[in-house]
Amino acid sequence: MLSYKELYLRLFDAVTEALACLQSGRIISAIQILHRATAEAEAVHMETDILPEAPVD
Repeated sequence: MLSYKELYLRLFDAVTEALACLQSGRIISAIQILHRATAEAEAVHMETDILPEAPVD
């Protein structure tokens, strides 16, 4: 099972990596990283039951 926090951290890591690419002038790499991360996040979200960090009352 995957939590929203874990999914957020995956996306945040991709954004951080893309920003590093942008700072070094690798714009195409940054775009590719962001496209890949969003596609993976969407696939994980659609295939996995994402649980909240705490029980929902």
